[in-house]
Amino acid sequence: MKEAKEMVKTLHDNDISVVMDVVYNHVYNAGEFCFNVIVPEYFSRVNDNGTYSNGSGCGNDTASERSMVKKYIVDSVKYWADEYHIDGFRFDLVGLLDTETMNEVIGEVHKDHPDVIFYGEGWSMQTNLTKEGYSMTTQTNSTEVPEMAFFSDTLRDLLKGNTFSTTEKGFVSGANGKEKTLQKCFMGLSPEWCTTPSQSINYASCHDNLSLMDRIIRSTPEASVEERIRMNNLAAAIYMTAEGVPFMQAGEEFLRSKVKADGGLDENSYASPDSVNSLKWSNLEDEQYQNVFQYYKGLIAFRKAHPVLRLDNAEDVKAHVTPVEDLDDNVVAFAITGDVDGETADGMYVIFNANNEKKEVTLPEGNWNVCINDTLAGTDTIETISGTAEVAPVSALILVKGDGNGSTAVASAGTFPAWMAYVFTILVAVVIGACSVWSQKKAGKAGRK
Repeated sequence: MKEAKEMVKTLHDNDISVVMDVVYNHVYNAGEFCFNVIVPEYFSRVNDNGTYSNGSGCGNDTASERSMVKKYIVDSVKYWADEYHIDGFRFDLVGLLDTETMNEVIGEVHKDHPDVIFYGEGWSMQTNLTKEGYSMTTQTNSTEVPEMAFFSDTLRDLLKGNTFSTTEKGFVSGANGKEKTLQKCFMGLSPEWCTTPSQSINYASCHDNLSLMDRIIRSTPEASVEERIRMNNLAAAIYMTAEGVPFMQAGEEFLRSKVKADGGLDENSYASPDSVNSLKWSNLEDEQYQNVFQYYKGLIAFRKAHPVLRLDNAEDVKAHVTPVEDLDDNVVAFAITGDVDGETADGMYVIFNANNEKKEVTLPEGNWNVCINDTLAGTDTIETISGTAEVAPVSALILVKGDGNGSTAVASAGTFPAWMAYVFTILVAVVIGACSVWSQKKAGKAGRK
C-alpha cells in the first residue's frame, strides 16, 4: 500500500496522471469467491438452471444490481480515489454493470474529486439479471450514464477493419464506402450510439488483440513497409484530431509489433513472455521508427494547441465542424471554424486521403498554412498554399488559416480540459479475486465481447 501511494505521488510530481484498470464485471472463480461463500450465489448472477451467467466469457458475471454488491463497488472505487488519488478508472466490460450502480460510483467520487475520469468497454453482452428494471452500461445506453465515456469500436474497426476478421481491410488500408461513417466518427458522434464527443474514446489499438501495425500487416500482405507506415500514420492522424478523447496503446508511436518465436503475430499476448510484450525501445535508433515517433509527437502537440479539436458537446461540434461534400471516393475532409475561446487559428481544413494515389482538393479562399502532411506533423508551418491542395497517397493534410498556429492556445469553457487533449495513462490492474483472473479474461474476452 505504501509503495503504491508513493508510486502515484511520484507520477503526479512528474505531471503524469494515473488511470486504474478495474475489473468488477467478474471474478476468477465464482464458486470459491469469498462473498459467494458467505452468501451463496449473491455476488454473481445465476441462470435458471443453476449455472453462472457468463456474458463476460470468463465464467461468471457480477450482480451489480444487488444492493450490497453495488455498495461494494461504489465504496471500493471511492476508496481508491480518496486514499490513492487515482485520476481515472477504466472499467473492464462495463456493459455487464448496471447504469444505476455506475452513476452512483461516478456521483460519489465526483463529490470530492470532480476531475476524475470514467471510461470503459461498453459492449452489449447477454447476462441474466437478478432483478427487473435495470439497464446496462453499454454504448447504446450512453445517454443514461452521461459522465461515462466508451471505447469507440466504431472508429477502431472503421480505421483498420473488423477486430475479429483480421484480414479485413479498413479505411486506411483500402476499404471502400467508409466516408459517411468516418464523417460522423470524426465529429465524435459515432452512429447508433454516441450523441456527444465527451463520451467517445477514439483509438486504433489497445492491449487486446493485434497491435495497429500487426493488424495492418495481417490485412495487407501485398503492401510494402513504407506503405504500411503510411496507413499507420493516417489512422493516428484521424483519431488524434477527431472530436472526442484520443487513446493510444503504448508503443504504437513507434510501430509496436508482437512477434512470437515462430514468427507469427500474437493477437492475445496475456500469457506471452517479455520477448513478445516488451516495448522495443532500441527500434527508435532506426530512422523509420524515429520518424513515426516524431509524427505522433507532432500530432499530439497540434491537438493540444487547438481547442477547436477538443469541443465537448454535439451542439458546438455541429456549429464549428462541417464535413466537405462532393469529394473523390475514399477522401474525407472537414472545414473547421476558428471562433472558439482560446483558438489562435482563424480556421482549419482537415483532409484524409486513403487512396493509393495523390488527390487534389479545392481549398476555401485565402492562404493556408500546412501543419501536417504525409511525413511531418506539428504546430509549425511546413508551407503555405492556396487554391488547391495536393494530398499525398494514404495520408492526412491539415491546414490552418491565420497567423497563429496554436502555440499559445489553452483550453477554456466549452472545450475539454487539458487531460482530454491527450490521454497518457498508467494502467494499474485491480483484480477481484486473484491475479490469474487475467488468464481467463484474456482467453475468453479478446477485446470487444
